[in-house]
Amino acid sequence: MNLQYIRDHLQQAYDELLRNILKRNALDNLSFIVKQIYTLNGVSAVCLYRWDGDFYERLILYTNTNANKLIPDKIFIEEFENKQQYNEQCPDRYWITLNTDHLLLLTTTEPVGEASLLFIRSEILNMLDVVHGKLDEKTQYPFLYYLTMTLFTKKRKAAIVKIVINTFMHFYPKCKIQLLLSQDTNIDIDFPVEPIAYNDKQSMNSSTKAYISGEVQIEKQSDAVSNLFVPLTGNQGVYGVVQLLGDIDCNLTEREIPFVTNVAQTAGKAIENASLMEHSKHHISELKLINDVTHHLNSNLDLKEITEYIRDKIRELCQAQEIGFIFKNGSEDVTILQASTDYFHQPDSLQFATFLLEQEKDATFHGNYHFYTGLPYRSLLVIPMGQGLDVYGVVVIMHPSTYFFSFEMFKFMQSLIQHCSLALFNAILKEELQKAVITDDLTKLYSRKYLEEKIIQQREITAEGSLILFDIDDFKKVNDTYGHHVGDDVLKQVAEVIHQYSDHSAIPARWGGEELAIYTPNKQVAEAVALAGKICNHVEKMTNPTVTLSCGVSTWQNDLDDSVSELFIRADRALYKAKQMGKNSVVQG
Repeated sequence: MNLQYIRDHLQQAYDELLRNILKRNALDNLSFIVKQIYTLNGVSAVCLYRWDGDFYERLILYTNTNANKLIPDKIFIEEFENKQQYNEQCPDRYWITLNTDHLLLLTTTEPVGEASLLFIRSEILNMLDVVHGKLDEKTQYPFLYYLTMTLFTKKRKAAIVKIVINTFMHFYPKCKIQLLLSQDTNIDIDFPVEPIAYNDKQSMNSSTKAYISGEVQIEKQSDAVSNLFVPLTGNQGVYGVVQLLGDIDCNLTEREIPFVTNVAQTAGKAIENASLMEHSKHHISELKLINDVTHHLNSNLDLKEITEYIRDKIRELCQAQEIGFIFKNGSEDVTILQASTDYFHQPDSLQFATFLLEQEKDATFHGNYHFYTGLPYRSLLVIPMGQGLDVYGVVVIMHPSTYFFSFEMFKFMQSLIQHCSLALFNAILKEELQKAVITDDLTKLYSRKYLEEKIIQQREITAEGSLILFDIDDFKKVNDTYGHHVGDDVLKQVAEVIHQYSDHSAIPARWGGEELAIYTPNKQVAEAVALAGKICNHVEKMTNPTVTLSCGVSTWQNDLDDSVSELFIRADRALYKAKQMGKNSVVQG
């Protein structure tokens, strides 16, 4: 049998064994070794035995003849001691004593030279060492090569860590393996994982030293290595520490340190590459999402549609419970946009919104917010909206749990809102311009023209409605006594009261001069009269200087032949009648 032929085949066995040592169990690896021997020229059967205390038990048999009938399942010690006689009786069989635990039997069709038998014995012994977790200089570097090739093909950090743990468990089975990860290394793996401790009491721990220094730390017992702390080191940082904890019987030696260091460094670089790949994919996904969002926002949406779309997208991405859009216009008035969630439409929400605008000048990440008394939310992301250096508002994202949002989500929300800011700003400007056209500049109520247009529209879609006209009593006397600037202030005070009593469907307007109005769709005349009375009472109590109102109320129903102009005429006549009755009264027309 050709020795070079044997050498080539057994080298293939080495390569396959080192490639798959962590994928297969020991018996599978032994099977592969035996198969490689079986492919040798002239070998017709291969049998591997293992000592079981009383006899050698057959582990694996491969044959291409019926020779297995002549090969016993068990070889007792007495028979093995007489193997020389057995070999003389069966000259085509070669017993090879591998070690005290294993025997190898080759059945051949041609003689095997002594040199070939010795070579086979030496190589199989080396392979058995690898199978049982022993490496020498000859096998370490090929194994590290295949390990590196394997680790750098993995895209998930969990798969990399699992292979590394299995490597240490295979070669150091008597050691207890523990995995410590840095705080920013998130790996979902079915293996006990602990965070690395950073507090002062832990600062002298070997695991912490290994993490900080990036070097293997050794603990000895009676001059023998008992514990190794191996950092998972990449080019840009350390991602964790693997602890090999043993005792005096553990097979750790200082000669193992280069091997475990190489394994850990390879793993650290593979984890780093996988992390960079994950981050790249994540960033690509985020950029695609931002591009989709901005593309959608550029499709000529109004402010309500834009803010509702951004609100829903934020809620989808980070499971926020409350989202607020707070806008500050040129006069420093604070407005909460309609698309904000429920919390921001409560009575005291404007005070909270004003507080945020005053306190939070930059994008801020809060995991346990406690600066505003009574706020039931602990996780806050406060992100400015603006163009260039000009900030015109903030987006507030909240959740009641502490540390609910990750820092990565905070950075992504910053990027998303920054890209949405232009569309938001343009929509706000557009709405402000539209509002300026239909709004009275002094009172901030709608113009009479807009009121008339809306009433005409409402006549087409509602069943009924009521119009209330207000006139400030003795307004000329206020102007003559206090001056026109006070008169303007009184007009604004009355307008503010009317605003307060206007629900979302009502249309408050300046009718002209000191006359103001509210149109209330779907309100019967009795409801409108009651509303007018409340406004009159409030104005008399709250204005300074005190003024009163005269009110005329008219109504329509779609089952009556009525016109908008007649609605106006009836309200105006009722107002005139209230004036004649002594003012500070409400009359139905």
